[in-house]
Amino acid sequence: MQMGNIHLLQSIAVIFLVLTLGTVVRLFVLRGAAKNITGARLGSLKTWWALAVVLSLACLLGNVGIILLIAACGAIGLHEFLKLLGPQVLGMPTWIALYAAGGIYYGFVFLGFDQTIRCLAPFGFLVVVSSIRSCLGCMVGYIRTTAGSYLGLMLFVYCLSHSYFVTTLWEVNEPAIGRVGWFLYLVVLTEVSDIAQAIVGRTYGATKIIPRTSPNKSLEGLAGGMVISMALAVAIAPWLTAWTWKAGWNGVGLAMLSGLVISVFGFLGGTHMSGIKRDAGVKDGSTLLPGQGGMIDRIDSLIFSAPAFYYFVLITTR
Repeated sequence: MQMGNIHLLQSIAVIFLVLTLGTVVRLFVLRGAAKNITGARLGSLKTWWALAVVLSLACLLGNVGIILLIAACGAIGLHEFLKLLGPQVLGMPTWIALYAAGGIYYGFVFLGFDQTIRCLAPFGFLVVVSSIRSCLGCMVGYIRTTAGSYLGLMLFVYCLSHSYFVTTLWEVNEPAIGRVGWFLYLVVLTEVSDIAQAIVGRTYGATKIIPRTSPNKSLEGLAGGMVISMALAVAIAPWLTAWTWKAGWNGVGLAMLSGLVISVFGFLGGTHMSGIKRDAGVKDGSTLLPGQGGMIDRIDSLIFSAPAFYYFVLITTR
């Protein structure tokens, strides 16, 4: 438990303060809005509050809490993803094998063998998926289901786990808030970039980037998300990371670049998931999160931004 970490408690308090201000603004804007729009927006607000509480509890529990949070989100996301592939085609043995592979992966992470499992997982996942499908004689849609199952493990287990790995980089100096700060920094910037892209895109978006994949995404929204993410990255870096303003380029410059990396790769993660949902013929992964869709709709950006941020920190701090 990190209840005695005053810096972490202050950061959590700021998150809830910002969320409170956002709620007030949202309620003011919704005055007189249509009932269906009000219901969806209020549902989304409740979801954000619930997510903030869960995130805060995970951070207060330290490494164990973060691992449990990421593993749970990944398992739910993987479940939603596999349903899009078709449970009747995959079969129960494949489902069990995939969940077991994810559980073993996080077991090694929990025991501290994160570097080893990070190297072995891509090959190990491929062996597990291809072997279970071929040995059971699951030849119906073999290429699609085998490749899809492997993609699911790589996205919702391997890639997502990098949001925890940023707290394990021994090359990185520990910020005052503790190594959990790197995790908070990544999550906050990823979510803020998503929100900024959506708001700027709805307000000023005129130039569609990928209309066939995600018609609501615009060049203006992407640019706005990038600028806001870079500015926020510089603002919060001294509190959540080891990048201080006094360090010059090694502080402000790296923070600014990290904001750009998180925003761009978060955008790519979102478009990737949009492509998957388009192929499956659905708008959202599920109705798990009121006003926001399913778990895959909430963590789609983090799936790409987490590995990108991890390797950015790893490369720039050596």
